[in-house]
Amino acid sequence: MVIVMFLIFALTAAFGVPIIFALAMGAFTYLLTQPAMLLIVPQRMVSPFESFTFVAIPLFILTGEIMNTGGVTRRLINLSKVLVGRFKGGLAYVNVVVSMFFGGIQGLATADTAAIGSVLIPAMKKAGYDPAFSTALTVASATIGAIIPPSVLMIIFGMVTGISIGNLFLGGLVPGVIIGLAQMVYIFLYGKARTTRAYVPAGERIDCRTSLRYIGESIPALVLPLIIIGGIGFGIFTPTESAGIAAIYALFISLMTGELKPGAIPSLLFRAAKMAGSVMLILGTASVFAWILTVERVPNQLTNALFAISTNRYVILFLLNVALIVIGTFMDPTPSAIILGPILVPLLTDMGMDPVHIGVFICFNLILGHTTPPVGTCLYIASGISGLSIEKISKAMIPLLVVNFITLMAITYIPELVLFLPRLMGY
Repeated sequence: MVIVMFLIFALTAAFGVPIIFALAMGAFTYLLTQPAMLLIVPQRMVSPFESFTFVAIPLFILTGEIMNTGGVTRRLINLSKVLVGRFKGGLAYVNVVVSMFFGGIQGLATADTAAIGSVLIPAMKKAGYDPAFSTALTVASATIGAIIPPSVLMIIFGMVTGISIGNLFLGGLVPGVIIGLAQMVYIFLYGKARTTRAYVPAGERIDCRTSLRYIGESIPALVLPLIIIGGIGFGIFTPTESAGIAAIYALFISLMTGELKPGAIPSLLFRAAKMAGSVMLILGTASVFAWILTVERVPNQLTNALFAISTNRYVILFLLNVALIVIGTFMDPTPSAIILGPILVPLLTDMGMDPVHIGVFICFNLILGHTTPPVGTCLYIASGISGLSIEKISKAMIPLLVVNFITLMAITYIPELVLFLPRLMGY
């Protein structure tokens, strides 16, 4: 029946049924054969929300909505232009750098794609960049925003596995920067290649007076990541408390600058509630699915199957990465984390790996699913902005996916890239 449950889930998802209903239909099929378990379903659906940690998710989503509505995207783009806009391919570098900044404010790759893509994709096309390259780069750089803390996926992963969310946040910072640097190396090589250099315009130098104004305008926004990361790292407050402080600070500076009008707050709250509600629905249905797998001892069977293939840690990690990337192409990161996290963390911990390292590399792996068809949400958002087909964007994504995969391998096989900051802060 577990196999039947997976088949129904896979088929319904493949035919375009929303992931929430695909998970529910698969789980319900299994539960029909176990009527006594139906009494436990309501309890399992609400259990993720009984944790105080869950409150951080809607609060970080709200913070992102406030800062985006309050003009923070424009300010961060201007700051990025000051830093890297003068180089050849300046707007391409800006695309990556602003995702690194934006990632320190909100923790969703989809929000990153929508906010930054709506500004930079048209701007890059107007400047002469290849439209497919501009769109693919926006999709690829959005993964940075979901790794650099705060990350909604890391909050969910920490909730279902018991790993410290604060340490996951700290562990994601260095890998997030490395991903951004790797993508900028690709932009440099893209601008040098004989077949593509014509699509990479010269940068734009900004005068000193304008640069100082852009830097001054961006300082209030840059304080927010310092509050979140610094406060958690030094043990001043928990991730949930940091989310509340971040939301209040974001509202205060957005109202003080005049870019957020009081009349816009109700619609802003509605958008944040709608996004948080979708996360809650996925969490509830995925929790039931994951509970069924635990009852049927699927984690133990998977462990035995993996060790039957090889007992070498490096081989197992490579196979897991490939498997997770394949899973990510068909399944949203949130249910993947809820279902696979409790299975994989004990397995890899028994192999001697650090739980924080496990959490960061699995989260990055699952986030890559946002950038690959057929379920890549960021691809569809970017396609709607640029007007290009998914096929054309996916083709341009191939070299960027290779860059992200190489970075993933580095994060997987070099634990210190993840553990350096947590250990520095006393982990």
